Amino acid sequence: MADIKNKPIFQPGKKHYILCGDDLGFKRLHSIKEILMKELLSFEEIHLYSKCISEVDEVLGKQKIGTYLYAAAEGEKLREIIGLASKLGYSAQESQFIRIGEEQKRIFCSKCHFTSMVNRSISPDGYMICTSCGFKLELSDHYSPIKDAFFGYVVES
Repeated sequence: MADIKNKPIFQPGKKHYILCGDDLGFKRLHSIKEILMKELLSFEEIHLYSKCISEVDEVLGKQKIGTYLYAAAEGEKLREIIGLASKLGYSAQESQFIRIGEEQKRIFCSKCHFTSMVNRSISPDGYMICTSCGFKLELSDHYSPIKDAFFGYVVES
């Protein structure tokens, strides 16, 4: 699973850096851009509002080993970029993903196998009601990259 952060952390010693984001994402990546410019390091920017996902795929796919990716965007757009980066072979050591806006977790119901969305405000130790089957679920920290969701255990029938 990609480690999603709230703010970027500079990773020194890379050959090239890519800053990828939407308008709000670039505001969040500004501190990284300042470091890159101050240190005269090689970098490029991918503006998500001016490129479609296939163009982003092409740019990321042409990068050489030693490239570090910073991507900052709202939920669904960030999810697309994470999937794309994973497909292209970017590892957790070569990328950082920064979520913009309120985070929503996807919860996979162990009873009916439906995936529901919950706001971050619900604690990981909290409960929720499955929107499909109505069973009370305990939220776990077990994440399935295949389902792109956290596991919800049934606590009562």
